[in-house]
Amino acid sequence: MAGRLDDLAAEYAYPLPLHLGQKRVIVRSAAEGAAMLSVLRSALVERGVEHLQPRVRAMDIPRAGRLRVWLDWLELSPSEETPRLSSGVYYNRMTPFGLRTEMVAYSRVSMPELKPQLTAHALIA
Repeated sequence: MAGRLDDLAAEYAYPLPLHLGQKRVIVRSAAEGAAMLSVLRSALVERGVEHLQPRVRAMDIPRAGRLRVWLDWLELSPSEETPRLSSGVYYNRMTPFGLRTEMVAYSRVSMPELKPQLTAHALIA
């Protein structure tokens, strides 16, 4: 939410498959990742979300330099009594530059109305 999208996009390994329910999007570069994060951030700001709160539900024991993290994201907004929630599994691997996320599979997406925008953006970016 702080707008440091390039820094966040650099934390992923590319190409990055994103599973959004039944849809799959491939983000091919950090530039595409930052652009998609910008679309997401704009939608959150427009809805009045001020803070995203991560909640780790479970984590694998690292094996062969890889681990999975089950994560919930709560969208905190003063205008909404009940925060919206996204849930996903983040697949990570150790690289020479540190831990990088190499795939994300969302089981619950808080903004289903945004799926077509993210898909279209990834296909044309």
